[in-house]
Amino acid sequence: MSQWDCDDRPELPPEAGNQDVREFDPDDQWLQDAPEVLQIEAMRQWFYARFEDPANCTPYESREGGYQFICGGPHDPNEEIQERFSHVVEYDVMEKLINDLVQECGDEWAAVDHGDWGYDDIYSMLPEDRTDPLKMLIERLNKIEETLTGPATTQDFVIQLLHSATITALEAYLWDTTAYWVTQNDDILRSFVKSNEDFAGEKLKLSDIFTTMEGLEKKVIDYLQTFIWHRLDKAKPLLEKTLGIKFPDIAPFMPEIIIRHDIVHRGGRDKEGYPVNVSSADVRRVADLVKSFAEALDAELLKNFPVVQMPVIVNLIDPF
Repeated sequence: MSQWDCDDRPELPPEAGNQDVREFDPDDQWLQDAPEVLQIEAMRQWFYARFEDPANCTPYESREGGYQFICGGPHDPNEEIQERFSHVVEYDVMEKLINDLVQECGDEWAAVDHGDWGYDDIYSMLPEDRTDPLKMLIERLNKIEETLTGPATTQDFVIQLLHSATITALEAYLWDTTAYWVTQNDDILRSFVKSNEDFAGEKLKLSDIFTTMEGLEKKVIDYLQTFIWHRLDKAKPLLEKTLGIKFPDIAPFMPEIIIRHDIVHRGGRDKEGYPVNVSSADVRRVADLVKSFAEALDAELLKNFPVVQMPVIVNLIDPF
C-alpha cells in the first residue's frame, strides 16, 4: 500500500502546471524550487497519469506468461522517474517516490491507454431505440464485408485495417448499448452511479446536490465517451453491475485485441517487429465473433428488460 493516503496527499498550486490535462506534466522551473513534499506529489501525479497497476485493465493470459502489456511495457518506476526528472530533482527525493511506487505495485507497471483512437464521430450520437445498437453494428459489419469483396483488399494493410474495424464495431456497439440504457432508464442511471467507484466515492456539498443531479446524465455520458471499450475485462463488470446481465464470454477477443493494437499502434508489426499477418478469413471470423457476442448480449438484455407489448385497441363503434 502507498505511504500516501489519497486524503493526505498535498494539493499542487496552479503554477505547478495545468492539472486539467489528461497527461499532467509539471513545470520544470517550478518543480526545481518547490518544497520536497510538492516535488514528490508532482512526480507522483505525472507517473499516475501515464502508468497504472496492470491488474486494472491489462489483459491477463496465463498460457502466454501472465499480463499482456498491449500498450507497451512493463514500465519500471525507477527508470521512468529518473528519465523524466533526474535533471530537475535530486535523486534522494526521487528515490522516496520510487520506493513508494514499487511498494504499491512492484516494478512492472502498465501504460495507461487513454483511448485516443479517433472515436469522436462514433461516440457523438445517442441511440433512440433499444434496437438501434444491434442495427448499427450489423450495418458496420456489412460495410466491412462489402470492402472485403472489393479489389482493394488484395493489399495487406487494407485487410489489417478491416480486422481493426471489427473490434471498433464491437466497441461502438458497447457504447451504443450502455449510452441508450443510462439515458432512457432512470433506474439504470442510478445503478450505474451507485456501482461505479469513480462516481460512488465522490463527495458533495448539500448545496451542490441539485446542480449535480441536473447534470448527472451528461456527466455519465462524458465518462462513457472516454471509457476504453476495447478493454473488455473492464467493460464486463461495468455492464454486469449496471444492467444486471451476464456478459458474454470475452476470451476469444483477447488475442484479436492484441492484434488490433499492433495494427493501430505499431504500424502493423508485433512487439518483436514482425509483420502482423491477417487474412480475409480472419476478418470474417472476427466479424462473426462480434455479431454472436452482440446477439448474446442483446438476448441477456431482453431477459432482464422484456419488451412491453402495447395493448391493441379495437374500435367497436361502427363508423357507418
